[in-house]
Amino acid sequence: MVRDTAESVGLDDVELAYRVVGDGPELVILLHGWPQTGACWRHVMAPLSRGRTVVAPDLRGYGASGLAQSGAYDKRSTAADLSGLIRHLGFSSAAVIGHGRGARVAHRWALDHPAEVDALVLVDIVPTRVVMNSFDRHSASELWHWFFHRNSELATKLVSGNVEAYLRYFFARVLESGAVDAETFKHYVDAFSDPGHLQASFEDYRPDFSTDLALDEADHAKGLRVQAPLLLLWGAEGGLGGTDVVRIWQEHHADPSAVSGHPVPGGHYVPEEAPREVVHAVEAFLGQASTYAKPSLRERVSKS
Repeated sequence: MVRDTAESVGLDDVELAYRVVGDGPELVILLHGWPQTGACWRHVMAPLSRGRTVVAPDLRGYGASGLAQSGAYDKRSTAADLSGLIRHLGFSSAAVIGHGRGARVAHRWALDHPAEVDALVLVDIVPTRVVMNSFDRHSASELWHWFFHRNSELATKLVSGNVEAYLRYFFARVLESGAVDAETFKHYVDAFSDPGHLQASFEDYRPDFSTDLALDEADHAKGLRVQAPLLLLWGAEGGLGGTDVVRIWQEHHADPSAVSGHPVPGGHYVPEEAPREVVHAVEAFLGQASTYAKPSLRERVSKS
């Protein structure tokens, strides 16, 4: 029988809940976005688990995971949770796949702990510093919720009595298409109905405008780049349509030739709208990534 368990681990700052499928020698970590939990990977985990251990945590402050004792929801703190998680699981590194908010955590993890990230898949994002330096009337209108969520206390007061209606606004397309079914939508509504978790998820956005942005800018200025082979996927009908996603990320990678990517059908909620395409692309990528030689530690230090 294939291993499929719900587990948790107490880390320094938070109790982290996660689901494990498979028990192979290669570790794959799947990181969800907002307003979701690890359940967004439900159609992806089993296919990817053949010969692998696939783990989908709920990020700190989300879902079944606890609230951070420190109150910190910056990407560096969240990435540190994942370092602790893989060590708890008995691994020293993993292939990391992140969507939305989780992709921003994955990017920070790859910069802070490059030896822990064997291969990186980022789904439907461009770097935070690129987003923040390119806001205009159109993009600010599209990403209005970033500005609303950063005012986390007010946002919580306004949304906490209307969580289902608020999430239904964001999920309208995928609810209509059936990519997110009624049971999964109820799970998401329940996950964000606790005011503490709702505010924590909003707090995830605040550092984009401050500490996360400052770290990204400082690292980029000193030449720190992603080292692991990088695959980019984005929804053909989502907000990144028409954006040169690959070129942008090549500017954030130590080896532009190690960056590849393409759109997949649907919009922003890629793991749920196009799970087959995600599995196919990731399987091919991980096979290729195993032959890619990352720079040595000495080379990484010299470039930074």
